[in-house]
Amino acid sequence: MKVMVFVQMQPKDETGAMPSDELLAAMSAYNDELVTAGVMLEVGGLTPTAEGARVAFSGGTTSVVDGPFTESKEIVVGYWVWEVGSLEEAVEWARRCPSDPNDASTSWLELRPCISLEDFAERFDEEPAA
Repeated sequence: MKVMVFVQMQPKDETGAMPSDELLAAMSAYNDELVTAGVMLEVGGLTPTAEGARVAFSGGTTSVVDGPFTESKEIVVGYWVWEVGSLEEAVEWARRCPSDPNDASTSWLELRPCISLEDFAERFDEEPAA
């Protein structure tokens, strides 16, 4: 199963600063473990929300909001896509993720199984209602 892993932080912690050399080294080793185990399919980091935009859809209209998104309770700062046997396996990998012991702010990993086109195959194969 494919699992999307979102790395989230609080907006007040979004400075755009790079992690310490020690944390980068630990993350590099962790990513190497994920690759060696055949788990990691993709990894990426995101720029601060000040460099982004949101497109909202409501009642058939769209609106655009430029960042930063300070009204959010948490923001996505990075992601992985993993191939695992179960959500439980993904949770075990996530528990091993390095974090900065000197950083008092709270961050999260949110794990969400991915839906594939095959999951919608039955709906596409149905005859349209007359």
